[in-house]
This record gives sequence, C-alpha cells and structure tokens, in this order.
Amino acid sequence: MNNYRILIVDDVVENIQILTQYFELLRPEYRLYQATQGSFAIDIAKTMKVDLIISDWDMPGMSGIDLVKTLKAVPKTAHIPVIIVTGVMLSTSDLENALSAGAYDYLRKPVDPVELVARTNSAIGYVGMYQKELAVKNLELTEKTMLLTRNNQFNIETAKKLRKTETLLDRNFEARESIREILQDIEYKTREENWAHFEVAFQNVHPEFSKNLTIKYPYITPGEL
Repeated sequence: MNNYRILIVDDVVENIQILTQYFELLRPEYRLYQATQGSFAIDIAKTMKVDLIISDWDMPGMSGIDLVKTLKAVPKTAHIPVIIVTGVMLSTSDLENALSAGAYDYLRKPVDPVELVARTNSAIGYVGMYQKELAVKNLELTEKTMLLTRNNQFNIETAKKLRKTETLLDRNFEARESIREILQDIEYKTREENWAHFEVAFQNVHPEFSKNLTIKYPYITPGEL
C-alpha cells in the first residue's frame, strides 16, 4: 500500500473537505495535506515530500496557475505534478492555458469522485516513472563521470612519461617537437573534449540546471557556469 502525499489547495475550506471525503472513501491510504493559500502550498512543497498537488484555479493573492508557474521555476518542486480544479475557467482556451503553464491535468467542478481518483492515479504514476527514469539517468551519468576520470588519469600519466622522455631528447629537435605535439593533443583532450562529453551527459540528466542557475545568478560568467 502506497502512502502517497497529496496536497489540496483551495481558499474555500468546504471545497477542501469535499475532496478529502472523496479520497478518504476511495483511497484511504493516501496522506492528505491542506493549504488555503498558494504561498502556503509552496512552503509545504519546499519543506516536505509531496507527490501531487490539487489546486483550485481562482484564489485570491496567488491563483492556481501562478502556483504552478512558481513550482515549475524551482528545481526542488518542478517535478511535482499539479491538477488544476475550477468551476469558472471552463473553456478549451482555459484548459490550454493551464497545461501551457505546466499543470499536469485539469478538473472541472463539481468534481466527480471517480474521475478525481482516476486522474490522481495517473499523475502519481507519472511521478513514479519520472523518478525511475531520473535514477537511470543519474546512474548513467555516474558511470560516464567515472570513465572520464579514468581517461583523464591515463592521459595525465602518459603526459608525464612523455615529458620525461622529452628531457632525454634535447639534441633531437624533430623527436622533441613530435612529443610536444602529442602532449598538446593529450592536454586538449583532457581539458576540452572530456569536459564537453561530460557537459552533454549532465544536460541530458538535468536539462534545466544551467537555465535555473543563470536565472538565480544573472551575472554569472561562462567560466563560472
């Protein structure tokens, strides 16, 4: 039995109680949390593991769409799926706006309990697939990093041996120049090529890392990045 954590956000307490009753009836194993404001929901999502957020669209202060955008902008909470619930924004364009903002799904009020649970299960299943995929990618990144490290060490040791040989060939200009060219190639591959391979692998696992870093630190230099 999976004790998934679901955060219900609505400025109307009665609406929270209705969804809570549905879950208690159909999915009593879920652990439910409540927030009456978007800002409270963000604090909860940042401080504890939340598997899913179900949020009302029309709320004072921070709307459900604003909540989604804020969560997606923070790496720690960007993976949390959000289901938007509304009884006002019901058109097709509203649905498109919600999904474009980053919402995982969309429910119309009055909420049908069976549909609520079905869409909740779908969102939680997405989280599980995402976490497994991320774990595989992190493992691949670790293996690639270890391989690059070993290659770098080999290049460094080879360069040391060539430098030692170079000192024995002071009177042979052509041999000395050949060794220097080899050393330059090794240093380039160690410094540039391996880093490029690692950067590609890292971006595949964490595609938003550089973007989020430059947003948080807009004056960061390319070298620092």
